[in-house]
Amino acid sequence: MFRPEPDAFRPTKESIMEAGAIMHTEEDHKDTLCGIGPFKPPWLQKLARKEVYLFVYCLVGLMQGMFFTYTVSVLSTLEKRFKLTSKQTGTILCGNDISQVILAMLLGYFGNYGNRPRWVGFGVLSASVSCFVAAIPHFAYGPGQDAIDIVESMSGVNDLTRNLSTGSKKKVELCYTQVDGSCTHDGVLGPSVESTGPVILFFVSQFFVGIAISLFYSIGVTYMDDNVSKKTYPIYYSITLLLRILGPVLGYLVGGKCLATWIDPAHHPNLTKRDPRWLGAWWLGYVFIGCGLAFAGSFLFLFPRHLPATLHRQAKRVVRQASRDQTEGGKGRGIGYFASLARTKKIQAERPNMRNLWLALKRLFTNKIWVGNLFNTVVAVLAFSGYWNFKPKYLENQFRKSATEANYYTGMASMTSVVLGTGIGGVTLRWVRPRPRLVAGYNIFVTLFLAGGFLSLMFIGCPKLKVVGPVEGASGPGCSSECGCSERYSPMCSEDQATVFYSPCIAGCSKVNTSVSPIFAAEDAPQKTGGGWGSSGYCPEPCDTFFYYLIAQIIIKTISSTGRVGSSVIHLRSVREEDKGLALGTMTVFISLFGFLPAPIIMGAIIDSACLVWDRSCGHTGNCWLYDSDQFRTIIHLVPAVLVFISVIGDIVVYYYSDQLDLYGDKDDDVEMERTEAKTEDAKPLNTQKEEDFLE
Repeated sequence: MFRPEPDAFRPTKESIMEAGAIMHTEEDHKDTLCGIGPFKPPWLQKLARKEVYLFVYCLVGLMQGMFFTYTVSVLSTLEKRFKLTSKQTGTILCGNDISQVILAMLLGYFGNYGNRPRWVGFGVLSASVSCFVAAIPHFAYGPGQDAIDIVESMSGVNDLTRNLSTGSKKKVELCYTQVDGSCTHDGVLGPSVESTGPVILFFVSQFFVGIAISLFYSIGVTYMDDNVSKKTYPIYYSITLLLRILGPVLGYLVGGKCLATWIDPAHHPNLTKRDPRWLGAWWLGYVFIGCGLAFAGSFLFLFPRHLPATLHRQAKRVVRQASRDQTEGGKGRGIGYFASLARTKKIQAERPNMRNLWLALKRLFTNKIWVGNLFNTVVAVLAFSGYWNFKPKYLENQFRKSATEANYYTGMASMTSVVLGTGIGGVTLRWVRPRPRLVAGYNIFVTLFLAGGFLSLMFIGCPKLKVVGPVEGASGPGCSSECGCSERYSPMCSEDQATVFYSPCIAGCSKVNTSVSPIFAAEDAPQKTGGGWGSSGYCPEPCDTFFYYLIAQIIIKTISSTGRVGSSVIHLRSVREEDKGLALGTMTVFISLFGFLPAPIIMGAIIDSACLVWDRSCGHTGNCWLYDSDQFRTIIHLVPAVLVFISVIGDIVVYYYSDQLDLYGDKDDDVEMERTEAKTEDAKPLNTQKEEDFLE
């Protein structure tokens, strides 16, 4: 519980200056100057404050968060544009995890001994380059033949027999259409060749983003923790979470806005955004986010190795130790003694080398609290990653939402729940300051609640969409038996506004009017009787459960977010000060290797098993157009529910050993005093190893 500091222990300004003069060298003070090289003007030093770093750190986090969720938001569009399966897009997303597995541990360890803001800045610039790499496929391969065909065919009133007589090769799915069956279109490469290059570029882009993530979430966090007191760290960390959550939210919103624009902004085809054939400008957001990352990351290069307030806090701690030594039965050794010890500790601190790295890793993996937290985090990430990567796609297919709507609702639900939940968690830890065991016990409740929440979402959905046509081995209606229909999926709602046909051709339509919205197709052939008409896209969805799904998700995520700050503080306080960077870097490696890396591939392959209609052209299987919605809904919720339930084992381990934690820094001075007394009673002189043990 909170223990107020006695007046006798409160350092004076003079005593702090005395301790600082002994502890800190001229080099230490140079390491607190803002700027690069000789450019360190006096006016810039006013910005060497933790509040300024917090602002820049949050700005960078916001832009990086935008990149990740923006990629997720355009995933279904990338699949349609480049004819990719969910397993292939899952593989693309693994690129950043592979780089984290290779580099995160080393960057977290060695980067902790350098100028950490500049290391993070280097990572942010690499992420900026990654954004531009991700946009290259559009400029290299263009909007794609499907988009070109749609733009060319959807203007005015088209009679397909007339189009064909004039030599048109437009792929409009009507009865009596003779579709060009070649595997190239006016010099454009076929689908199998055209998809390979983009996959490689997207993978490379994700790989370099992994470098930025490794640095940002390891040494970027430790820099803030080292420059903020332990008592106020929870509220600062809450602020970073609250502001950084705007990044993922804005990523979804930017994705929705870009996907509302046609893939080639110079054209505006008469196609509704809810039509599954709609292709949005997926590449546009990458250019915007890349510029934002370059701007925000450049400020990090100006921050010093240490903030000036850090030296002040170190001196203040030494004075407080001396005061306790004098007033609590110590030997009255004074400020000079403790300041000299602190300086010696800094000089003899571990230097970054492979031997010390091995010793530090040994300390981590024999730390039961850290290992328990590691297990819980890795398994939980394995559960969440697969779900969040394909959530917009799930909303599109389950509730028949457009890509724009799916991203908008996903972003708003995330912002509402995480801001509220994280805010409550941070305020509670800062001012209520619950005991460590209570914090760890609450995390067990949150984990079990999450598992139950995923199970409940499994029962909220829409009825399975029934499509008339070649779906699940079914044949088309008799009226289209002689129409020569292709396998291209182009859904059409009949005039009863309830029946969905596989395509206008399957419905027997032979004429189309593209001057109206939605596009109007009709049956107009002499041998047909009765006629009929329909409109492009799906029929109006009578299902109204989307609202309940959204509300349930907000409630679940709000409650689960209240435990995020506590979990982070437990992780940092369970290890030594010098091991924090390595602890975060090692956790990043394990999260990437066993969580982020396999999750999208596994979930993508499982989701592909629920596909009913594949895009097939020239013998190549592309993206999935239609899923079994019941199977999709079960898969995407049951898998994470089971994994989250398993992760509670790690929470239980943390709870069992949590009493030994010092979450708020209350025991720091007492521990130092106990070690001081123990060592000064020893008559032997302090050698290097003993002094190191004494000062830990």
